[in-house]
Amino acid sequence: MQVQKTLPAGIRPLTVEDPAVVGGLPLLGRIGSGGMGAVYLAEDAEGGRVAVKTIHPRLAEDKAFRARFAHEVALAGRVASFCTARILGHGEDEALHPAGLPYMVSEYVGGVPLARRVHESGPLPASDLHGVALGVATALAAIHEADLVHRDLKPSNVVLTLSGPRVIDFGIARALDADTSWTTTGTVLGTPGWMAPEVLVGGSASPAADVFAWGLLMAYAGTGRQAFGEGQALDVARRVVQDEPDLDGLEEGVLRRLVRAALSKAPQERPSAPELMLRLVGRDPEEPLPAPVAVPVPSSEPVSLSSQPASAAAPVAEEVPETVSDRVADIRPAEGTAAAPTADAPPADASSGAAPPVDASSEAAPSAEDPLVDAGRPARVGPAIALMVVVAALALGLVVALAEDAPPSPSRVPVPVTEVPLP
Repeated sequence: MQVQKTLPAGIRPLTVEDPAVVGGLPLLGRIGSGGMGAVYLAEDAEGGRVAVKTIHPRLAEDKAFRARFAHEVALAGRVASFCTARILGHGEDEALHPAGLPYMVSEYVGGVPLARRVHESGPLPASDLHGVALGVATALAAIHEADLVHRDLKPSNVVLTLSGPRVIDFGIARALDADTSWTTTGTVLGTPGWMAPEVLVGGSASPAADVFAWGLLMAYAGTGRQAFGEGQALDVARRVVQDEPDLDGLEEGVLRRLVRAALSKAPQERPSAPELMLRLVGRDPEEPLPAPVAVPVPSSEPVSLSSQPASAAAPVAEEVPETVSDRVADIRPAEGTAAAPTADAPPADASSGAAPPVDASSEAAPSAEDPLVDAGRPARVGPAIALMVVVAALALGLVVALAEDAPPSPSRVPVPVTEVPLP
């Protein structure tokens, strides 16, 4: 006993005229149908749900059409799937037609069709309408970028999902246009009331025809009724070609102006899908895009000091007050006298009475660790400073120790500090 699967809302059960299997995929229900063929809900090998579109059986007899159809479906597979239904594959089912019935498999997009949303709840609020307008325009821009046209854009082919509106059921319009035996029979390739006037009078579908359908779609979503009314297909077609659209109830603003422009009778006067996108987000399409801002990238190579500009000013040493060490270091030694302690010499041991030996090499330059030493400035010895040095040395008892025990230095003759002449 076969278990009946529960169908999503809006999916109709199969009838005796519908096939049970297409391309090896069991069909679950009918999603919709139109002048190009029928769309079914099917189950794939993993148990997931997919959408299968079959083409009108008459087209299966045309070998050239089947080749064009395969090419168009391959192009449709390149369309960004974030705003459309992703194309999964295609083929020909010889069990349904001796020549092989062309079919296309795409992602099944779960959600609420725009037609059902408006029928059950009325026109969309202004904020929701603006979002749907932008989402559908984005989908059309992606479709046109892949060198395709939708041609059958209508409320049942726009699905409202949690991630935004998705446009489904596209990808074969130009393959149908190329088949003159099909177009000359008078059969309408599309849905009456949702077609551009140039297509209704026998012209081919173009991206501008999709933009016209976008205008019809937004007028319907914003007012709850079709812009050219309802009725017999020929009556609606005549109004589309000759009359002005009824936009009463559509809120004044940017969106209404764009809908009015999209419903122009002349295709060349309609905005493109990318222009619709830009205007809906508040940008003028004629305004150039802002220039990219160059962000400097840090160099991974070491910076050489020699590469710095020659004119760069050298850092100026901070002027600091002179210290006792400065004054002592500048006193000229006299012949036969003991040397005074330097800043680098360790203090004498008072208990032993001997001073440690002085390293002449350590006197060549002041310590870089002392922030108060300024090696680039000549010292100026004043009488008051020299007197302070003498008094300090006598108080510490350093003069006697140095005079008696310090060994003579090869580069400097010891001199008693007490005999330093004061300038």
